[in-house]
Amino acid sequence: MSILEQLERDLLGAANRRLVDGSQGDSVPRGHERWARVTRGWRLPITVFGCVLASATIALAASGVILTGAPVRPETQPDPAVGQGAPLPGASQLLSLRVPDPEGGLEWGMKVVRTTRGELCIQIGRVQGSQLGQVGIDGVFHDDGRFHPMPADILPGSIRQGVNGGENDGTATVSCALVGQAVAGEHRGVDRSAGSANGHESARPGGELRNIYYGLLGSRAVSVSYRAGKVPLTIPVSGPLGAYLIVRPAEPREQVGIGGESIGSEGDLPAYPPLTAITYRLEGKLCERGPVVAPGGHSEVLDPCPVPHWPSVGGVRPRELHQPLRVRLEVDRHTLSGVLLSFKAPFAVDNAKQDYTIRIPGVSCGRQTFAHRRPEEIATGYDEVTLGRDVAKGSTVTHRFSAGELFAPVCGLPSHPRALHRSEATIEVLYRAYQGAVPVIVGKALVREPPPGRPRSRGR
Repeated sequence: MSILEQLERDLLGAANRRLVDGSQGDSVPRGHERWARVTRGWRLPITVFGCVLASATIALAASGVILTGAPVRPETQPDPAVGQGAPLPGASQLLSLRVPDPEGGLEWGMKVVRTTRGELCIQIGRVQGSQLGQVGIDGVFHDDGRFHPMPADILPGSIRQGVNGGENDGTATVSCALVGQAVAGEHRGVDRSAGSANGHESARPGGELRNIYYGLLGSRAVSVSYRAGKVPLTIPVSGPLGAYLIVRPAEPREQVGIGGESIGSEGDLPAYPPLTAITYRLEGKLCERGPVVAPGGHSEVLDPCPVPHWPSVGGVRPRELHQPLRVRLEVDRHTLSGVLLSFKAPFAVDNAKQDYTIRIPGVSCGRQTFAHRRPEEIATGYDEVTLGRDVAKGSTVTHRFSAGELFAPVCGLPSHPRALHRSEATIEVLYRAYQGAVPVIVGKALVREPPPGRPRSRGR
């Protein structure tokens, strides 16, 4: 790189970072200090060139525009038939929400992306013009100070971009839910860049990180209330999706890099911290839903909404197809290493609402003592996996269990795990047409651990 090219890069980067960070200080950028020490013999001609270049950069920054860099690219191309799917053509929308950053600079915004599997993904970042993107600061994009747009043809969950010369070090803030579901979520300890500097957020002061609270509450939502420190605030949501976005500085000793979501039906989703209330318009009247309270507790909202009517499938017995499942035991050097399950799919899966679940009984470390009998482990719940992909009707579906999953499950706290042993386990395959639907039991297979040296295949 030539001297002039290096100088131009340093000056542009410093000016852009000043705009992004909202800094008003008079300190000299580090890059300029470093260059001043190296170029004493070139002082006069480079100073003249630098003044011209800096004047142009400052004028550009004053106009509210940051120079654009390379677009954010996905690590891998999404599969339209797997997981959340791939973006539908023309189904990406930048919402009108604009939220100031606590330190100034580019505002924050939200984009929604509809996918081939019927999901609606939320993407959060900094906004310039009509584009959502990330900014080259805090270790992202080599600190180039430029704005890096997120193209409409990629899914938020697959976004990763270069840090320190790598290709897989920065991640975007994202969430996906089924179309029509109400969502309220949070991401704590997000980089100011709207990306992530290789998981090094915990090394930064809390004031340099952001807590982001967001949601799509549906057309019945009117506003959300929360506390900014000790100050109560209420902001309207953006229709028709009922979108809201809150950006706050992270707390100094707060755990970073965590997040979560609450998902429910429109008009029924309660407020979760930091929200203190959600105002809905139900049956033509305004009402509020506060946080979930324990049985017998009291909500502090003034005009509570009617009790949600949750659909109930209790007492409805699942239909059983009694379809045979094939189980093949896998052996490596006379040792059982795994179990391969296969079955023919009686129903098609063509969106994220439908899915097959494969489950085995779970275990608990609790013990129950019977008279004149040794203590026994109590089996509670299930360990299960879902396919998370499209399936053609009549096609063969396979799934592999390790021998440990079936016959040597682990229970207890992560710090004190304890391996158990059982000689048999029942595998069940279920199908659900949508979330909350009564499942259909496709079939069951009892798998017994074979005696040493006698592994074999079996089906039921």
